[in-house]
Amino acid sequence: MKFKMIICDFDGTLGSRPDVIEEGTVKAIKEYISRGGIFVICTGRMFASAKLICLKYGLDGIVVSYQGASIDDLSTGKSLLREGVDYKLAVEVAKKLKADGASFIADIDEIMYTETTNWYTDFHSAFTDVVMVDDIVECIEKLKRNTSKLVVVDQPENINRLTKKYQDEYGDTLTFNNGADTLMEVVNPTYTKGNAVRFLSYYFNIPLNEIMTVGDSTNDIPLLDGEWYGVAVGDAKDQLKKVAKEITLPFKDNPVKHLIEKYCL
Repeated sequence: MKFKMIICDFDGTLGSRPDVIEEGTVKAIKEYISRGGIFVICTGRMFASAKLICLKYGLDGIVVSYQGASIDDLSTGKSLLREGVDYKLAVEVAKKLKADGASFIADIDEIMYTETTNWYTDFHSAFTDVVMVDDIVECIEKLKRNTSKLVVVDQPENINRLTKKYQDEYGDTLTFNNGADTLMEVVNPTYTKGNAVRFLSYYFNIPLNEIMTVGDSTNDIPLLDGEWYGVAVGDAKDQLKKVAKEITLPFKDNPVKHLIEKYCL
């Protein structure tokens, strides 16, 4: 077994909506686990969504959600990490997004707060509470809780414009990236998918060079760009391919199954 731990993005890498993982891939994951490997789902989704996927397929290990801001052990029910964007900073960004006419959601304590519904809130309403508010800025101010992430939902051209504008403005203070062409996610750069890899390496005492990560989108750049072995699926974003150590099969050809069989079985 070349890699003792595999940390894998979900959407467009391991599975797809409506939360489907191909049967052969599930079988390969379980065989890998039975031989002592540690398989981790690492996603930008909220924890409630990732947890349901794992329960559906009988995967009860570690889940990284909110792009690294939360880490949970399903086998013990223990939360290993719970962080996010400071609420005062979230309020500042929220005010600017409203001024830009952007429609967005605030994920706080596994609840989605929003002024308008859209495909994103409709999808997540199946496993979490979506709370409609009159003023989302006032809502964040009143709750005074760290925001797991803010999510802007818009057309791709607007998402590209907003992502560049806000990343240029905030620099290293916040990360603005895209889990999909129609989404901009605002997260704390201290708690990235990449830092989740480092956290789990230390937690399980597994050297970084014995960890493989897999992803497909720009929000997976921190997941792949590190001292470990980062792999991009064949139809990944070009920006991700540039930092990958290997480019494997496209999503339709079950790349995670292929990688497990290639390196770990």
